[in-house]
Amino acid sequence: MKRSIIISILTMIALPVLGGEADDQYKKGMEAVAKGDVAAARTAFTKTLRLKPDHAYARYQLGLLSQKEGDMISKRRSSQLTAIRIPALNMESVTLSEALEALDHLVLEQSKKADPKSAYSPNFMIRDPKNELGEREVSLRLKNVPAKVALDYLLEQAGGIARFDEHATVIRPAPQSASR
Repeated sequence: MKRSIIISILTMIALPVLGGEADDQYKKGMEAVAKGDVAAARTAFTKTLRLKPDHAYARYQLGLLSQKEGDMISKRRSSQLTAIRIPALNMESVTLSEALEALDHLVLEQSKKADPKSAYSPNFMIRDPKNELGEREVSLRLKNVPAKVALDYLLEQAGGIARFDEHATVIRPAPQSASR
């Protein structure tokens, strides 16, 4: 009898601590979702459920991860490109392929300066069944701009759009509008 009372008291004391730790893990998971870090979010929500199996919000967010994973990865890669500033970009009458190769190099160079351990390369890849997009001519002169802004300007000139996948930034022709 005394043993069960002691266990009950210890359980009551430990539950708020576990609940607090579970809530901390849940918050870490939500921060990871905001950053687009799927792996960290999944880990945090799983830890939350290990600590507090009835944590409904963690269970719900874990379920959403499967549905939103592609969007989150895209958001993270787009954010990475936005965070990198290009000091100067001077391209005159080059093909989109050449411009993307130069931008990829500049992004990698700037990300290495910021953090050599986690250098980032957008890995541009052109997907064009007609093989015309990469040969379109572009020109650009910009100073101190986010790499994503430079990419947007290049794609606007060439008539392309970008999709941010987990391991590459896929460039393809923009859909033709009916008004053209």
